[in-house]
Amino acid sequence: MRQSKAYSADDSFDVAPSQVLGLDGWFARRAPAVQQILMAGAQRRLFDKGAPVYRVGDPADGLHGLISGSFEITVPGDDGVETLVHRADPGFWIGDLALFSEQPRLVSITATTPTETLFLPQPFLRRMIEEHPALLRDFYDLTHQNTALALRLLSNLSVRQSERRLGLRLLHYSELAANDGGWLHLSQDHLASLVAVSLPTLQRILRRFAEEGLVELSYRKLRVRDPERLAALCRD
Repeated sequence: MRQSKAYSADDSFDVAPSQVLGLDGWFARRAPAVQQILMAGAQRRLFDKGAPVYRVGDPADGLHGLISGSFEITVPGDDGVETLVHRADPGFWIGDLALFSEQPRLVSITATTPTETLFLPQPFLRRMIEEHPALLRDFYDLTHQNTALALRLLSNLSVRQSERRLGLRLLHYSELAANDGGWLHLSQDHLASLVAVSLPTLQRILRRFAEEGLVELSYRKLRVRDPERLAALCRD
């Protein structure tokens, strides 16, 4: 992991963190006054590809908001093997549950590309909540949002038919792909892990989806071309 540093208005970013984090998701729904409060204590953190943001069992030290790059989120099984459950893109925030319960981290997060986050350290957040108790409602909203995501992932992963399971995951990610023409930058290896199928099975289903005009395939990326028909297939 590269060195982190505190954010200030004079720092040089390709895009201002508040602009990226304000495009979608939890931060976008905060009132301007709340965004200003949070940005005042934010730190810029940079992670190389493959670097851990944090690991299961680590002490909770703050919240991470994804500015650029992407995260992989894995959860531990009883056999000690971690399972990939989600790939997060800019605008995503995580770290609230362990932080506010003062418990160790329950998931591991790894940067899948060179990644930049906006980090809100625990001491700063405690001080802001003491000064602005109404902020608790904002953080409860974040926990609600992340719980809803976890439940959706769990529900979709329990779908038995692999084609439907893949279709539901693609529809979910396409909802989040507001930029870059709807392209999902996701390798087939990772996608196979996310929907719990073998790589050959995934490739067979994707070829069928592409032949039917449901998706478009390219190198290490794909996009949904016909979400209505894909959703109908998942319901049949």
